[in-house]
Amino acid sequence: MTWRFGALVGLLFSTLAQADGLEEKVRGLITPRLPARAEWVAMDIGQPASRIEECAQPQPYLVHPEDNVLGRVAVGVRCGSEVAGYLQVSVRVVGDYIVSRQRIAAGEVIKAPMLEARRGPLERLPKGSVFDMGQIIGRQASRNLGRGMVLTRSHFREPWLVQRNQRVTLQAQGAGFTISRDGKALDNGSLGSTVRVVGNDGKMLSAQVVGQNELRLRY
Repeated sequence: MTWRFGALVGLLFSTLAQADGLEEKVRGLITPRLPARAEWVAMDIGQPASRIEECAQPQPYLVHPEDNVLGRVAVGVRCGSEVAGYLQVSVRVVGDYIVSRQRIAAGEVIKAPMLEARRGPLERLPKGSVFDMGQIIGRQASRNLGRGMVLTRSHFREPWLVQRNQRVTLQAQGAGFTISRDGKALDNGSLGSTVRVVGNDGKMLSAQVVGQNELRLRY
């Protein structure tokens, strides 16, 4: 009886040690992907499946590495070369996020005085929230933004260098020649985007935005 009790205690402590090791690995996987200056509040990895608990060297990985690691995060666990199971990890952190200090009209170029940082739970914020002003300074507002709004990356776009119905310079480049002529843009466009343009001869073409009111055709 004493032997059985000792074996059960040993098994319990072994399972707890493996669980602690798995939690430490999951935390180590997530921490480098948190926003700057974020502080942990709590992490819950739930009850691992039996195949995960029985694995001596579990190796967690992010199922969707392109997503952020706030709130509910899907984590897979490999045991050797096989997937032992999946975890639904709950991540709660406190950190800085960016809000508008004033009303911002659609099309305005964003400058630092228009923004301010607040601190609070990050997992409650909308998807794509901005955590660093540098992510959006110099971009343009894609819509009207109210004062105190939590800002997301979808609220902004690259600045338009070409605007619809604006006169533009159209350059045609080929092997050993460059031709310039005037035209009118039919679309808005940022650096590197492709827009439609009408030349003085009335022909509609597609060209790449290469500068302020400058488009380029390639042959």
